[in-house]
Amino acid sequence: MPRRCMGYRGVRFRVSRFESASNQRQKTDDRTASKLIRRLIVSFFLIQLILQVHLVRAQERIRIAPSSPGLAAWPVHLAAKEGFLAREGLSPEIIVMRTNTGIAALVTGSVDFTTAGGSAMRAAVNGAPLKMILNVNKKADLWILVQKSIQRVEDLRGKMIGVGGNWGTQFYQVLEALKPSGVDKDVQLVSTGDVANGYLSLQQGSMPAVALTPPYSILAKRQGYRDLIHTGDVIGVSPTTGLVTTKEKLEREPQMVRRTIRAVMKAVDYAKTHKPELVQFISRQYNMEREVADAVYEALMDTLNPTLWLTDQEVQVELNRIGEQSKAKITARPSDVADFTLTKLGTQEMGR
Repeated sequence: MPRRCMGYRGVRFRVSRFESASNQRQKTDDRTASKLIRRLIVSFFLIQLILQVHLVRAQERIRIAPSSPGLAAWPVHLAAKEGFLAREGLSPEIIVMRTNTGIAALVTGSVDFTTAGGSAMRAAVNGAPLKMILNVNKKADLWILVQKSIQRVEDLRGKMIGVGGNWGTQFYQVLEALKPSGVDKDVQLVSTGDVANGYLSLQQGSMPAVALTPPYSILAKRQGYRDLIHTGDVIGVSPTTGLVTTKEKLEREPQMVRRTIRAVMKAVDYAKTHKPELVQFISRQYNMEREVADAVYEALMDTLNPTLWLTDQEVQVELNRIGEQSKAKITARPSDVADFTLTKLGTQEMGR
Protein backbone atom coordinates (compact mmCIF):
# COMPACT_ATOMS: atom_id res chain seq x y z
CA MET A 1 0.00 0.00 0.00
CA PRO A 2 2.66 2.46 0.88
CA ARG A 3 4.60 1.40 -2.18
CA ARG A 4 1.55 2.20 -4.34
CA CYS A 5 1.29 5.53 -2.62
CA MET A 6 4.96 6.10 -3.10
CA GLY A 7 4.61 4.96 -6.65
CA TYR A 8 1.67 7.25 -7.07
CA ARG A 9 3.51 10.06 -5.45
CA GLY A 10 6.46 9.24 -7.68
CA VAL A 11 4.32 9.53 -10.72
CA ARG A 12 2.92 12.75 -9.45
CA PHE A 13 6.42 13.91 -8.72
CA ARG A 14 7.60 13.08 -12.19
CA VAL A 15 4.57 14.86 -13.69
CA SER A 16 5.27 17.85 -11.52
CA ARG A 17 8.85 18.00 -12.79
CA PHE A 18 7.61 17.77 -16.37
CA GLU A 19 5.18 20.63 -15.84
CA SER A 20 7.91 22.72 -14.24
CA ALA A 21 10.27 22.13 -17.16
CA SER A 22 7.49 22.89 -19.60
CA ASN A 23 6.66 26.13 -17.81
CA GLN A 24 10.31 27.05 -17.75
CA ARG A 25 10.62 26.51 -21.48
CA GLN A 26 7.45 28.57 -22.01
CA LYS A 27 8.88 31.43 -20.00
CA THR A 28 12.13 31.21 -21.94
CA ASP A 29 10.21 31.21 -25.22
CA ASP A 30 8.14 34.19 -24.05
CA ARG A 31 11.28 36.13 -23.13
CA THR A 32 12.84 35.27 -26.49
CA ALA A 33 9.71 36.36 -28.36
CA SER A 34 9.56 39.56 -26.31
CA LYS A 35 13.18 40.33 -27.13
CA LEU A 36 12.52 39.61 -30.80
CA ILE A 37 9.50 41.92 -30.84
CA ARG A 38 11.51 44.67 -29.13
CA ARG A 39 14.29 44.23 -31.66
CA LEU A 40 11.80 44.37 -34.54
CA ILE A 41 10.24 47.56 -33.16
CA VAL A 42 13.65 49.19 -32.69
CA SER A 43 14.70 48.08 -36.17
CA PHE A 44 11.48 49.48 -37.65
CA PHE A 45 12.04 52.89 -36.10
CA LEU A 46 15.70 52.87 -37.11
CA ILE A 47 14.71 52.11 -40.71
CA GLN A 48 12.13 54.91 -40.62
CA LEU A 49 14.75 57.31 -39.24
CA ILE A 50 17.25 56.31 -41.91
CA LEU A 51 14.62 56.75 -44.62
CA GLN A 52 13.66 60.18 -43.28
CA VAL A 53 17.30 61.27 -43.18
CA HIS A 54 17.74 59.96 -46.71
CA LEU A 55 14.68 61.86 -47.91
CA VAL A 56 15.87 65.07 -46.26
CA ARG A 57 19.28 64.67 -47.87
CA ALA A 58 17.60 63.92 -51.20
CA GLN A 59 15.82 67.30 -51.12
CA GLU A 60 17.94 69.72 -53.11
CA ARG A 61 17.83 73.22 -51.71
CA ILE A 62 16.96 76.05 -54.08
CA ARG A 63 16.57 79.78 -53.47
CA ILE A 64 13.99 81.87 -55.28
CA ALA A 65 13.82 85.66 -54.99
CA PRO A 66 10.40 87.22 -55.69
CA SER A 67 10.48 91.01 -55.81
CA SER A 68 7.32 91.34 -53.71
CA PRO A 69 5.38 89.50 -51.01
CA GLY A 70 2.30 90.06 -53.20
CA LEU A 71 0.71 87.61 -55.58
CA ALA A 72 2.49 88.68 -58.76
CA ALA A 73 4.60 85.52 -58.39
CA TRP A 74 1.72 83.45 -57.02
CA PRO A 75 2.66 80.18 -58.82
CA VAL A 76 6.02 80.19 -57.05
CA HIS A 77 4.45 80.84 -53.64
CA LEU A 78 1.84 78.14 -54.30
CA ALA A 79 4.46 75.63 -55.49
CA ALA A 80 6.50 76.24 -52.33
CA LYS A 81 3.68 76.31 -49.77
CA GLU A 82 1.62 73.43 -51.13
CA GLY A 83 4.48 70.99 -51.72
CA PHE A 84 4.76 70.97 -55.53
CA LEU A 85 8.48 71.79 -55.31
CA ALA A 86 9.02 69.27 -52.51
CA ARG A 87 7.47 66.53 -54.62
CA GLU A 88 10.08 67.27 -57.27
CA GLY A 89 12.82 66.68 -54.68
CA LEU A 90 13.41 70.38 -54.06
CA SER A 91 13.57 72.26 -50.76
CA PRO A 92 12.68 75.88 -51.59
CA GLU A 93 13.74 78.98 -49.71
CA ILE A 94 11.67 81.99 -50.76
CA ILE A 95 13.52 85.27 -50.12
CA VAL A 96 11.67 88.49 -50.98
CA MET A 97 14.14 91.01 -52.43
CA ARG A 98 13.80 94.30 -54.21
CA THR A 99 14.05 93.84 -57.96
CA ASN A 100 17.60 95.12 -58.44
CA THR A 101 18.84 93.30 -55.35
CA GLY A 102 17.31 90.04 -56.52
CA ILE A 103 18.89 90.36 -59.97
CA ALA A 104 22.29 91.11 -58.42
CA ALA A 105 21.92 88.11 -56.10
CA LEU A 106 21.10 85.91 -59.08
CA VAL A 107 24.11 87.08 -61.07
CA THR A 108 26.44 86.45 -58.10
CA GLY A 109 24.96 83.02 -57.41
CA SER A 110 23.38 83.87 -54.04
CA VAL A 111 19.99 82.74 -55.36
CA ASP A 112 18.99 80.32 -58.11
CA PHE A 113 16.02 82.17 -59.56
CA THR A 114 14.31 85.53 -59.54
CA THR A 115 10.72 86.20 -60.57
CA ALA A 116 11.39 89.73 -61.88
CA GLY A 117 11.10 88.67 -65.52
CA GLY A 118 10.77 92.05 -67.21
CA SER A 119 13.56 93.72 -65.23
CA ALA A 120 15.82 90.70 -65.69
CA MET A 121 15.25 90.92 -69.43
CA ARG A 122 16.40 94.56 -69.32
CA ALA A 123 19.47 93.48 -67.37
CA ALA A 124 20.17 90.77 -69.96
CA VAL A 125 19.99 93.37 -72.74
CA ASN A 126 22.72 95.25 -70.87
CA GLY A 127 24.96 92.20 -70.65
CA ALA A 128 23.81 90.29 -67.57
CA PRO A 129 24.09 86.50 -68.21
CA LEU A 130 20.40 85.89 -67.52
CA LYS A 131 17.54 84.19 -69.32
CA MET A 132 13.82 84.12 -68.73
CA ILE A 133 12.76 80.46 -68.74
CA LEU A 134 9.07 80.69 -67.78
CA ASN A 135 6.56 83.52 -68.09
CA VAL A 136 3.58 83.82 -65.75
CA ASN A 137 1.97 87.04 -66.95
CA LYS A 138 1.79 87.82 -70.64
CA LYS A 139 -0.50 90.73 -69.79
CA ALA A 140 0.65 93.49 -67.44
CA ASP A 141 -0.72 92.85 -63.95
CA LEU A 142 -0.49 96.40 -62.59
CA TRP A 143 -3.39 98.64 -61.55
CA ILE A 144 -3.06 102.37 -60.82
CA LEU A 145 -5.18 103.21 -57.76
CA VAL A 146 -5.79 106.82 -56.74
CA GLN A 147 -7.29 108.90 -53.96
CA LYS A 148 -10.98 109.68 -54.29
CA SER A 149 -10.25 113.31 -55.20
CA ILE A 150 -8.67 112.23 -58.51
CA GLN A 151 -11.37 111.74 -61.14
CA ARG A 152 -9.50 111.39 -64.44
CA VAL A 153 -6.08 110.34 -65.70
CA GLU A 154 -5.40 113.99 -66.57
CA ASP A 155 -5.76 114.87 -62.87
CA LEU A 156 -2.47 113.07 -62.25
CA ARG A 157 -0.56 115.87 -63.93
CA GLY A 158 2.05 117.25 -61.54
CA LYS A 159 1.43 114.53 -58.95
CA MET A 160 3.50 111.69 -57.50
CA ILE A 161 2.79 108.04 -58.26
CA GLY A 162 4.22 105.38 -55.98
CA VAL A 163 5.68 102.38 -57.80
CA GLY A 164 7.32 99.22 -56.46
CA GLY A 165 10.97 98.50 -57.21
CA ASN A 166 13.54 100.94 -58.48
CA TRP A 167 13.04 101.91 -62.12
CA GLY A 168 12.23 98.38 -63.13
CA THR A 169 9.50 97.05 -65.39
CA GLN A 170 6.66 98.49 -63.29
CA PHE A 171 7.99 102.03 -63.71
CA TYR A 172 8.03 101.68 -67.48
CA GLN A 173 4.59 100.08 -67.50
CA VAL A 174 3.13 103.04 -65.62
CA LEU A 175 4.68 105.53 -68.03
CA GLU A 176 3.51 103.59 -71.06
CA ALA A 177 -0.01 103.32 -69.67
CA LEU A 178 -0.09 107.10 -69.12
CA LYS A 179 1.24 107.96 -72.57
CA PRO A 180 -2.13 107.85 -74.43
CA SER A 181 -3.44 110.52 -72.05
CA GLY A 182 -0.34 112.67 -72.53
CA VAL A 183 0.59 112.91 -68.86
CA ASP A 184 3.54 110.51 -68.84
CA LYS A 185 6.03 113.41 -68.84
CA ASP A 186 4.14 115.38 -66.18
CA VAL A 187 4.14 112.91 -63.28
CA GLN A 188 6.79 112.06 -60.71
CA LEU A 189 7.35 108.35 -60.14
CA VAL A 190 8.56 107.51 -56.63
CA SER A 191 9.80 104.12 -55.44
CA THR A 192 7.79 102.64 -52.57
CA GLY A 193 10.13 99.67 -52.25
CA ASP A 194 7.40 97.12 -52.90
CA VAL A 195 3.66 97.05 -53.55
CA ALA A 196 2.85 96.37 -49.89
CA ASN A 197 4.45 99.69 -48.95
CA GLY A 198 2.65 101.35 -51.85
CA TYR A 199 -0.68 100.11 -50.55
CA LEU A 200 0.17 101.44 -47.08
CA SER A 201 1.18 104.85 -48.45
CA LEU A 202 -2.17 105.09 -50.27
CA GLN A 203 -4.02 104.33 -47.04
CA GLN A 204 -1.98 106.88 -45.12
CA GLY A 205 -2.64 109.52 -47.76
CA SER A 206 1.06 110.17 -48.38
CA MET A 207 0.68 109.19 -52.06
CA PRO A 208 -2.07 110.50 -54.34
CA ALA A 209 -1.65 107.46 -56.60
CA VAL A 210 0.11 104.10 -56.48
CA ALA A 211 0.65 101.18 -58.85
CA LEU A 212 -0.43 97.91 -57.25
CA THR A 213 -0.60 94.21 -58.06
CA PRO A 214 -3.07 91.74 -56.48
CA PRO A 215 -4.07 91.33 -53.73
CA TYR A 216 -3.35 94.94 -52.82
CA SER A 217 -5.08 96.32 -55.92
CA ILE A 218 -8.26 94.42 -54.99
CA LEU A 219 -8.10 95.48 -51.34
CA ALA A 220 -7.63 99.13 -52.32
CA LYS A 221 -10.63 99.02 -54.67
CA ARG A 222 -12.82 97.51 -51.96
CA GLN A 223 -11.79 100.29 -49.60
CA GLY A 224 -13.08 102.88 -52.02
CA TYR A 225 -9.93 104.00 -53.82
CA ARG A 226 -10.50 104.67 -57.50
CA ASP A 227 -9.23 102.12 -60.02
CA LEU A 228 -7.96 104.55 -62.65
CA ILE A 229 -5.99 102.36 -65.06
CA HIS A 230 -5.35 98.67 -65.59
CA THR A 231 -2.03 98.77 -67.42
CA GLY A 232 -2.76 95.43 -69.08
CA ASP A 233 -5.68 96.99 -70.96
CA VAL A 234 -3.41 99.69 -72.40
CA ILE A 235 -0.05 98.04 -72.97
CA GLY A 236 -0.93 94.63 -74.38
CA VAL A 237 1.77 91.95 -74.34
CA SER A 238 4.25 92.76 -71.60
CA PRO A 239 6.17 89.92 -69.93
CA THR A 240 6.58 90.80 -66.29
CA THR A 241 6.67 87.98 -63.77
CA GLY A 242 8.19 84.57 -64.43
CA LEU A 243 11.25 82.50 -63.66
CA VAL A 244 14.70 83.77 -64.55
CA THR A 245 18.01 82.01 -64.01
CA THR A 246 21.58 82.31 -65.23
CA LYS A 247 22.94 80.85 -68.44
CA GLU A 248 25.50 78.93 -66.38
CA LYS A 249 22.83 77.26 -64.26
CA LEU A 250 20.90 76.28 -67.38
CA GLU A 251 24.02 74.59 -68.73
CA ARG A 252 25.31 72.99 -65.51
CA GLU A 253 22.11 72.10 -63.65
CA PRO A 254 19.43 71.53 -66.30
CA GLN A 255 17.67 68.81 -64.28
CA MET A 256 17.24 71.07 -61.24
CA VAL A 257 15.91 73.84 -63.47
CA ARG A 258 13.62 71.39 -65.23
CA ARG A 259 12.18 70.12 -61.93
CA THR A 260 11.60 73.68 -60.72
CA ILE A 261 9.76 74.56 -63.92
CA ARG A 262 7.68 71.38 -63.70
CA ALA A 263 6.66 72.16 -60.11
CA VAL A 264 5.55 75.68 -61.05
CA MET A 265 3.62 74.35 -64.05
CA LYS A 266 1.83 71.82 -61.84
CA ALA A 267 0.96 74.60 -59.38
CA VAL A 268 -0.56 76.66 -62.21
CA ASP A 269 -2.57 73.71 -63.53
CA TYR A 270 -3.79 72.96 -60.02
CA ALA A 271 -4.92 76.57 -59.55
CA LYS A 272 -6.82 76.58 -62.84
CA THR A 273 -8.82 73.47 -61.94
CA HIS A 274 -9.15 73.95 -58.17
CA LYS A 275 -10.56 77.42 -57.69
CA PRO A 276 -12.03 76.79 -54.19
CA GLU A 277 -8.67 75.49 -52.94
CA LEU A 278 -6.73 78.42 -54.39
CA VAL A 279 -9.24 80.93 -53.04
CA GLN A 280 -8.73 79.33 -49.63
CA PHE A 281 -4.93 79.52 -50.11
CA ILE A 282 -5.13 83.24 -50.95
CA SER A 283 -7.48 83.90 -48.04
CA ARG A 284 -5.20 82.07 -45.61
CA GLN A 285 -1.93 83.55 -46.86
CA TYR A 286 -3.14 87.15 -46.90
CA ASN A 287 -5.66 86.99 -44.07
CA MET A 288 -8.56 88.22 -46.20
CA GLU A 289 -12.23 87.41 -46.57
CA ARG A 290 -13.17 84.70 -49.06
CA GLU A 291 -15.13 87.20 -51.13
CA VAL A 292 -12.00 89.33 -51.56
CA ALA A 293 -9.87 86.25 -52.24
CA ASP A 294 -12.34 85.21 -54.92
CA ALA A 295 -11.92 88.59 -56.68
CA VAL A 296 -8.14 88.24 -56.41
CA TYR A 297 -8.33 84.79 -58.01
CA GLU A 298 -10.25 86.19 -60.99
CA ALA A 299 -7.67 88.96 -61.43
CA LEU A 300 -4.83 86.43 -61.39
CA MET A 301 -6.52 84.24 -63.99
CA ASP A 302 -7.16 87.31 -66.17
CA THR A 303 -3.46 88.11 -66.50
CA LEU A 304 -2.17 84.51 -66.56
CA ASN A 305 -0.20 83.38 -69.59
CA PRO A 306 -1.83 79.98 -70.33
CA THR A 307 1.21 78.51 -72.09
CA LEU A 308 3.77 79.87 -69.58
CA TRP A 309 6.13 80.64 -72.46
CA LEU A 310 6.46 83.37 -75.10
CA THR A 311 7.05 83.28 -78.84
CA ASP A 312 10.12 84.94 -80.32
CA GLN A 313 7.81 87.59 -81.77
CA GLU A 314 6.42 88.41 -78.32
CA VAL A 315 9.91 88.63 -76.83
CA GLN A 316 10.94 90.88 -79.71
CA VAL A 317 8.04 93.23 -78.91
CA GLU A 318 9.47 93.63 -75.42
CA LEU A 319 12.99 94.17 -76.79
CA ASN A 320 11.67 96.90 -79.07
CA ARG A 321 9.90 98.48 -76.09
CA ILE A 322 13.12 98.41 -74.06
CA GLY A 323 14.99 100.08 -76.91
CA GLU A 324 12.36 102.80 -77.24
CA GLN A 325 12.24 103.50 -73.51
CA SER A 326 16.02 103.54 -73.07
CA LYS A 327 16.58 105.39 -76.36
CA ALA A 328 19.29 102.87 -77.20
CA LYS A 329 19.86 100.54 -80.10
CA ILE A 330 19.12 97.00 -78.98
CA THR A 331 21.20 94.34 -80.71
CA ALA A 332 20.07 91.46 -78.49
CA ARG A 333 17.90 88.78 -80.07
CA PRO A 334 15.08 86.89 -78.34
CA SER A 335 17.36 83.86 -77.85
CA ASP A 336 19.83 86.09 -75.98
CA VAL A 337 17.36 86.97 -73.22
CA ALA A 338 14.94 84.03 -73.10
CA ASP A 339 15.01 80.25 -73.40
CA PHE A 340 11.69 78.46 -72.98
CA THR A 341 12.97 75.07 -74.14
CA LEU A 342 12.47 73.35 -70.78
CA THR A 343 9.04 74.91 -70.30
CA LYS A 344 7.95 73.66 -73.73
CA LEU A 345 9.36 70.23 -72.87
CA GLY A 346 7.40 70.24 -69.63
CA THR A 347 4.26 71.12 -71.59
CA GLN A 348 4.75 68.05 -73.77
CA GLU A 349 5.55 65.74 -70.84
CA MET A 350 2.50 66.87 -68.87
CA GLY A 351 0.18 66.88 -71.88
CA ARG A 352 -0.82 70.50 -71.26
